[in-house]
Amino acid sequence: DNLVTGRRASLSDLTSVRDIDALSVRQLKEILARNFVNYKGCCEKWELMERVTRLYKEKDLQQLVSDTDDQTAPSGNATLPGSEENLCKICMDSIIDCVLLECGHMVTCTKCGKRMNECPICRQYVIRAVHVFRT
Repeated sequence: DNLVTGRRASLSDLTSVRDIDALSVRQLKEILARNFVNYKGCCEKWELMERVTRLYKEKDLQQLVSDTDDQTAPSGNATLPGSEENLCKICMDSIIDCVLLECGHMVTCTKCGKRMNECPICRQYVIRAVHVFRT
């Protein structure tokens, strides 16, 4: 096992999706809590495993995208704070300053986030949209 007992479980401890099967309920909840994923309402272990699996795959995809961006981006071309990647993906007018709770995606401004019924990325039901401050 990659997970060391006596130490808190982390998403970075996992080397493949198959590692998730070996985790205890406590470790699954720790991973979800550390990544700000709400597991309220999960009664069964398979529900926790499903959320950790989704989180793991999302992290993998993000890593792949950032690696690709690093390889294709011309050197010395810094992105500006007002660039398109920081704009709300709904209105394309305001900056992203909102996190959609349940899934944790940050793709909207607060105004658009409060109007979302489901996340535009993963289609998960949005419980609440919370304003965040970026540094």
